[in-house]
Amino acid sequence: MPDVKRQHYVPRTYLKNFSEQRGDNFFIKALPKNSTAQEKIYEIAISNVCVQTDLYTLPGETEEQRMLIEKFYSENYEKHYKDVYDILTNPNKKTITEEERELIISTVVTMLYRTTKWISQHNSFFDRILENAYNLAISKGFDYFMYEDQKISFADKTLEQLQKEYKKEERASQVITQLEVALNLIKWRLEKNTIMVVRITDEAEYITSDNPVVYQNRKGKLVSPFDASNILKLPLDSKHLLLLMPYGDETNKLSITRSERLDEASFQSKVVSNFLQFGNSERFILGTDKGLKTYLNDKKETEREITPEEKIKFDKKDAELDRKLKELGML
Repeated sequence: MPDVKRQHYVPRTYLKNFSEQRGDNFFIKALPKNSTAQEKIYEIAISNVCVQTDLYTLPGETEEQRMLIEKFYSENYEKHYKDVYDILTNPNKKTITEEERELIISTVVTMLYRTTKWISQHNSFFDRILENAYNLAISKGFDYFMYEDQKISFADKTLEQLQKEYKKEERASQVITQLEVALNLIKWRLEKNTIMVVRITDEAEYITSDNPVVYQNRKGKLVSPFDASNILKLPLDSKHLLLLMPYGDETNKLSITRSERLDEASFQSKVVSNFLQFGNSERFILGTDKGLKTYLNDKKETEREITPEEKIKFDKKDAELDRKLKELGML
């Protein structure tokens, strides 16, 4: 595999299902996370979105060494994504093989961990550690500080230079760790995960983002991304939403539970999923022009405080959903 400089952390094979094809190119609509104005929506080729130079490139003398992670994602998941998508969006596909199930689960889990948001959050956290240590050392007249038994010298360096060096030095180990965590979580999720696909049958649309896999925990405890009991949610296109449910068993793990949503149920599914996509995103949300504009129109409504009557109604719906999922062995 030749050196690939521009590396996508959200696969183009995924993004194309929210895109419009013109000639050989696919175009998607994007909206910066910090904007709520429709005029800020812009069109961009999927080849130019969710991409970063040398994100997965490792140190090494050969192409094989440098492209190890990029090739792993490409060969094991991206080249098979169309098969995953076709299985999940085929309404007549009710059962799957062990191999298909493993491919679906592993694709979603690696998509959860391969985005830049994890690295950005870690770097932001460590920037603050470096800033505090740097300022403390300066105040005491030192040009170094100790961190985990390591002497870190910043002689003739600014804080910004020190932070930049750390990011550069740690990037390779960060992307390796991301992959290792994903592979471990795949093993846990293969034990009990079942698959559910929700399809919207009216005009409502799901959107996605630059960090599209959302994790939730219905047990009411503190949510950890590494918890195998989380529900994983991934919009597949503007009409389909995938859920990996963590409470299955041998009787239903090779089944796909399918649910169609219309009218109020469709609206609720869309609003919840799109709200989660916005919150989960790092820099922008993505989708069709209609999907993004509808999200902005819904935003004020979804962010207002609900009335006591609405809370009672939503609690009843949640209880009914829990009951149905328990009947299906998914909770």
